[in-house]
Amino acid sequence: MKKVSLLAASVALALVGCGGSDGGSDGGSDTNTGTPSAGGIIITGFDGYFKNAVVFDDVNNDGILDVNVDTVFGLTKADGKITLPKGTEFQGSLALKTLKPGDTDKALAAKLAALSPAADSYSDFMNTYTTDMDHEGQPMANAVVFRAPVSAEDKTAVISPLTDLVAIEMAKGTAENPVSEEAAIAAVTAALGGTDEQPIDLFSDFVKDSKTNLESAKLHKTAQILTESKAKNPTAYEQNSAEIAAVAQEESEKIVTDETIGSDDLLNQKPVINPSAPTAPVVSNYKLLVNEDAKIAIQKEISALAITEGQSLNTTITIPAALFQDKYDNVQTNVQAVAEINGKGEITANLVSETLTLSTNNLQPTQDIYTITLKAEDKATANSEVLNTLSTTFSFKVELQNSAPVVDTDTQTNIQTLVDSWKMQQGAAFSQTFSVDGLFSDREGDALTYTTNINSVVPGLTSKFNKNTGEMTISGIPQPKNLGELAFTIIADDGHPATRLASTPASFTLPAIEAGEIAIDTNVKAELQAKTTAWQLRVGNKFNQTLNISELFDSAVNGDVQYYANYAEHDNAPASNPINGVNVTVDQSGLVTLVGTPTQVTNGVVLYLAQGINFSGGEDNDIESEMVLLNLPNVQPADEVTPPPTGTHPLENKNWYVLERGSDDGDGIEDNNYSRVWCDTYRFEDGIALSNNRSPSNSNTCSEETAPQDDNGTYVIDENNNLVATFTFIEDGEELTETFTVSINDDTNAPMDEISIGSKSVLFSMEEQGQIEHETKTFFAEKTDAEKRINVKSSDGPELRDAPLYWPGQQDGEYVLRSTSLQMNTAENSSGNSHDYIKVWINGVSCDGLFEGFDGDSPIFEKFIVTSDSISLDDVNGWHGNQLGYSSCFTAEEDGTPNAVISFLFGMNDNYTLNANETYSIMGKVSNGWSSALSDINFNMTWTGSTNND
Repeated sequence: MKKVSLLAASVALALVGCGGSDGGSDGGSDTNTGTPSAGGIIITGFDGYFKNAVVFDDVNNDGILDVNVDTVFGLTKADGKITLPKGTEFQGSLALKTLKPGDTDKALAAKLAALSPAADSYSDFMNTYTTDMDHEGQPMANAVVFRAPVSAEDKTAVISPLTDLVAIEMAKGTAENPVSEEAAIAAVTAALGGTDEQPIDLFSDFVKDSKTNLESAKLHKTAQILTESKAKNPTAYEQNSAEIAAVAQEESEKIVTDETIGSDDLLNQKPVINPSAPTAPVVSNYKLLVNEDAKIAIQKEISALAITEGQSLNTTITIPAALFQDKYDNVQTNVQAVAEINGKGEITANLVSETLTLSTNNLQPTQDIYTITLKAEDKATANSEVLNTLSTTFSFKVELQNSAPVVDTDTQTNIQTLVDSWKMQQGAAFSQTFSVDGLFSDREGDALTYTTNINSVVPGLTSKFNKNTGEMTISGIPQPKNLGELAFTIIADDGHPATRLASTPASFTLPAIEAGEIAIDTNVKAELQAKTTAWQLRVGNKFNQTLNISELFDSAVNGDVQYYANYAEHDNAPASNPINGVNVTVDQSGLVTLVGTPTQVTNGVVLYLAQGINFSGGEDNDIESEMVLLNLPNVQPADEVTPPPTGTHPLENKNWYVLERGSDDGDGIEDNNYSRVWCDTYRFEDGIALSNNRSPSNSNTCSEETAPQDDNGTYVIDENNNLVATFTFIEDGEELTETFTVSINDDTNAPMDEISIGSKSVLFSMEEQGQIEHETKTFFAEKTDAEKRINVKSSDGPELRDAPLYWPGQQDGEYVLRSTSLQMNTAENSSGNSHDYIKVWINGVSCDGLFEGFDGDSPIFEKFIVTSDSISLDDVNGWHGNQLGYSSCFTAEEDGTPNAVISFLFGMNDNYTLNANETYSIMGKVSNGWSSALSDINFNMTWTGSTNND
């Protein structure tokens, strides 16, 4: 049997889509802030669902949670989920850490408290630990970190022992020989026994149906075995991960059967693999459990404690012998506990038999929350080696006298070093965010609020403290200049309800604020000079040219921007050498327009350009650039010019049918607009550019009627026999003009009659910010040929599903005739396919260069997508404009001829399916590097309920 291929493994990368859910905490508060805005990232962590596991960005990819380096996102809920805000970026890898009772120290608790919308103190989180919801109410015996690869585009992701294997495999790569995510998935899938016939989805939620689905139950048990084994020795585990995965899969196959699936006995079996010797016999173990009734009885006694600063104490608490229970040789057995208490020895805890004694004399507490940890050893048999230690914790609070927060001078020094590096400029937007965690300490552990006096020290600047992240942001526009060195302060307030106290200020010295300036970009100046040099001015000839000078000037200063353009160096002096008849204007965007008709020969004209910010003629905050001079070409004498005849251009006086991408369906309702394929009709007649009024029917028919549109389209024929079309329209209250040069491509090497009789390959060119942009379109002369491509049905024969197209040949300027073929089918009707699909075949072409650069050329396609009503109009969630991107491209060889097969798989990262009688727009957008040679691929295809893949 052939092991799973890299392609099959990459296809298996289907991240599970899960919604948010409510859930509480074992000793902690909820740090998952509820339902996100559309586009948030939903993370699910499990071997069983992890409740109160810490999700974080493992910045340095070391598999260790460091709260001083890593970004903590919060705790998972009872369903294993946490939702990250839209736009969350990862510096390292997505990671999750399970917590044993007693693992949560003050630093982590403070992070979690800052993320919680409800809790106001770290003490609410000191007793937080993770529960594997396979054993609801039971604390985790293992503190382990699992990771998963994730990208910015992901909207859902899972973290499990299986995704951790992928992350471990990728980490084995080097800078010289990296391991890609696809290669890592293939390696892990193979280690777990995946095949082409039975691929393993490493990113699936195998827990949700593990009590009824045998394959899911086996993956579930494999994950449990991996968790227990990694906890033994994480370093050896990562070194031998492939061998351990294979042994875990084999062990799961042995113990998960139709007879054991769903049973408590199976759930509590926790075999352990020795990470240092994976081939050694696997240790069969039964999970050590905490007796919930005994735990409740202990908590009741501890909750009744009332301890205050300065008190002496000698009290006892009963610890039932049945608190910890294990199975040895299938017999339920009590396991003796041992006791610990944190702090610095000021309180002692001594457990003898079933009696725990707490003692102290004149208590001088070092903290306000104390945690008692009771532990027991997990063994396979009573006399075998210790496999694990299970803990359960109980916390109590000592009432302290309130004291003011105290400045930590080391942290103050570190912040001053950061402030020393700040660069502030008069009028320039300034923003700095820095952590103030640890700047003040509060003995009582109160949540601190930080404020500054920056707004009174530097006018224009304000400060804002984010309690969720522990960061202070200082931002704004410093005004005015020449402030010299100044100092600002930060104060912490403990917010104590009875005796509210503020700290003494922590003072920081600011660097001097620099004066603002406007720089000249010499490269842009050279480009503008080259453009003006190419202008042709002639007496009696109309002249209309523009220059965008907004990029000529560069400044960090913010404020009211004004531009100057004139024949005179100053606006209060007359121009000594203007071009008579041609006026110069400049708008607020920096667009300079020279328009008019020269009336006399003129030489040596100079155009003066400048920018001012907050310009009012000499005020302190005025900033003005140096004057930029551009030399204009000489105005030439009048010359006789014979205009080209009208009505003789090949594109004039006939309808042309063009398949376009567009969102507007013409019904005036924006909520149902999304990108799809339309048939638009163009006509050029008597200098007017006409087109149809688009309606929903144009998704499958081409209109005969054309009319002038609101953009007032006109055209002329230039001296090169190109059609130059101009459109004028209003946008945001401003009149804008766009001009296209429309030329017919030479079809000597690519006769367009092979595509459709009478059709033309037409190149649209437009200058945009100094760059020429191109787009090639196919103009169909025959309406039926255009309509054929937007009326394709899944049940049609190949004569209706296939369409010819030209493709670049081996030599420059060479084209070869190829064809596209469309296929569509459901998984139900298609053996061997687990997803509904649409496939686009480009016959006679390989996948090389389609979506990635090849042989120094840019990719041919910028994107290839499918849209439809069910994909792009999500009425349930209110999302619009969704697109289904291509899942893969593979090259199928037929009789030695390559055929690129571009697949769109429904239901991989989404819940889309093919719906009967629904029309799907299939759109391949050609990238800029190829847009002057190739036209986009556009089709509309309807699923009729049956398929024809001949």
